[in-house]
Amino acid sequence: MSAAEHQATILIVDDEPDNRFALSHVLAELEQRVVEAASGADALRFLLRDECAVILLDANMPGLDGYATAELIRRRERSRRIPIIFVSAIDKDDEHIARAYAMGAVDYVFKPVDPVILRSKIAVLVDLYLKNEEVRRQARLERMLQEENLRIRQEKLEAERQLRQIEERQTAIVRSLPIALYSARIKGRFSGPRFVSEGMAQAIGFPAARFVEDPDLWPERIHPEDRERVLADVAAVQTSGGMSAEYRWVCADGSHRWFLDRAVLIRDHDGQPQEIFGSCLDITDRRRVEHQLFQAQKMEAVGQLTGGIAHDFNNMLTVVIGNLDALARALRGTGRNFGRTEMALTGALSCAELTRRLLAFARRQPLQPSAVHLGQMCRNVAKLLGRTLGERIRIDIKGEPGLWNVLADPAQVESSVINLAVNARDAMTEGGTLTIETSNLTSRGADDIPAGDFVLLSVADTGVGMTAEVLERAVEPFFTTKNLGHGTGLGLSMVYGFVKQSDGHVKIESAPNRGTRVKLYLPRSDAVAQQQADAASDTEAAEISGRDRTILLVEDDAGVRAVTAAMLKELQFTVIEADNGSHALDIVDRQPDIDLLFTDIVMPGMNGFELGRRARERRPQLPVLYATGYAASYTAPEKGADVLSKPYREADLLSKLRVLLTASSTAVPPPSALHPGH
Repeated sequence: MSAAEHQATILIVDDEPDNRFALSHVLAELEQRVVEAASGADALRFLLRDECAVILLDANMPGLDGYATAELIRRRERSRRIPIIFVSAIDKDDEHIARAYAMGAVDYVFKPVDPVILRSKIAVLVDLYLKNEEVRRQARLERMLQEENLRIRQEKLEAERQLRQIEERQTAIVRSLPIALYSARIKGRFSGPRFVSEGMAQAIGFPAARFVEDPDLWPERIHPEDRERVLADVAAVQTSGGMSAEYRWVCADGSHRWFLDRAVLIRDHDGQPQEIFGSCLDITDRRRVEHQLFQAQKMEAVGQLTGGIAHDFNNMLTVVIGNLDALARALRGTGRNFGRTEMALTGALSCAELTRRLLAFARRQPLQPSAVHLGQMCRNVAKLLGRTLGERIRIDIKGEPGLWNVLADPAQVESSVINLAVNARDAMTEGGTLTIETSNLTSRGADDIPAGDFVLLSVADTGVGMTAEVLERAVEPFFTTKNLGHGTGLGLSMVYGFVKQSDGHVKIESAPNRGTRVKLYLPRSDAVAQQQADAASDTEAAEISGRDRTILLVEDDAGVRAVTAAMLKELQFTVIEADNGSHALDIVDRQPDIDLLFTDIVMPGMNGFELGRRARERRPQLPVLYATGYAASYTAPEKGADVLSKPYREADLLSKLRVLLTASSTAVPPPSALHPGH
């Protein structure tokens, strides 16, 4: 402690300066701080801001005398315990002494004061004060130390609690991670992991303790095709200093999972190789996502390639098929040349079907969706399948009553069912049962099927089934397990592409010797399905003649234009030809008697849909038929626009013309339609 902290304050209160000076001189030998006050008021003001060890108080002072001053000092909590020694030269009787003691005085001294006695008394009180102050200081210090100790203990407990919480969190994270940790001595052999997380143990089907009991379990279950490579990488760690390898590991149920194995070389204090420490991370999900991305990119690439060649290829096929079709009609019944023509036509049609399947797989085929009742369609298709599938295949049709309609292209739905049925027939070499089932389904967003209402079309067989590897590649284009020349590998991929293009979903369930079930989920539609059989009958009943009818044919490809014009002329139509949209619009403005506009979609400059829109602005009742080899990049300006896919035959063209011209003849044109310029 400093010297100032060892000093006590002695307060002298007297109205006489000489008395104050004399008392100060007497107490100077005590080497304490002496403070003088000329009145009781001055003394009270001093005590408001400071403390003292003892007060020498004159009993007789003008104004506020010593007795009143003492009483006020005792009233204040902070100063009530300060020892007061009264000093008086007048009040010496017992009454005054008793009054002083009643005011809290510890002594009563008469003037003149004996210096020695006064110093002794003051010294005792000062020493007592200093001792008390030291005790209080020690108590404060001890309390402060206790509080600091308590704070430190609380901080330590909080730190320990947070550390435990972090350790528990880290432990929970590590246990949930698909990870295993291992170590191996350089001179030892590669053995199993020392730690296997709960998540990994559940995934691989072996408890963590099993790897401690059997160190050979891990290396022995590395996939045989990967084991030699992995063990060689581990052996090379001593020279390379580390390892990073991906390999397959056979689980308890026989399936395999992919692991990323990373190891580092640990050296001793002398820098010598001592131990290998490594971790195995389950990357099966990552590999699956990467594979899906690769498949999607591969399919997108095939789709772009298909779309790139489809337009020109279908234009060429239109010329080939159109001419072969006309040649076959001309040579019918003539013998050998007719047979060759029919063979060539069949080959050309097969090429057209192949292109159509590629476009279906790539989800780039032009669809004409309408409301379809899948139950009725499946029953109609089943009638056609009997002869195709053979007598050894039994067809079982199951339908849920009150089946919803779907919005899809009826022709593509029918083609998908036939493709699946043919695949099922090929899988049932010894015969079996083909089950076609339809039912309503409300998905809650599980099993990769988004929430919503769907109609489920299921095609199941009792055939040989597929292995996991084959099932994984089932919808890949050109992938097939059939012998060379017995399949293109586009059947399932076409079905998959069509369903996806229709905003639906496909699931395939199969296992060796347990058959295959293909599930098609098509979105529900509130539209009413047309009675297709009746509609077809009405259409066939309508007689359409090309006489006195004019068709404006717009096609930029000269070969396609020539063969189409020949078809139309053979049907007795008057044909006006144009090679682009601008030329065609000029003809529409000049020729008021055009009965139908037949235009290609993909043309340089103005495309077919734009031409159709502008022509309908001039002639609102003008029927428009669009033709396309591939027009996925164009959007039809009208919902339900009539589109004829290339390559088309004369019968396909006639069917479309019959529908459009019959509808046109029954409609009453507005007055503006008679004046093309308005």
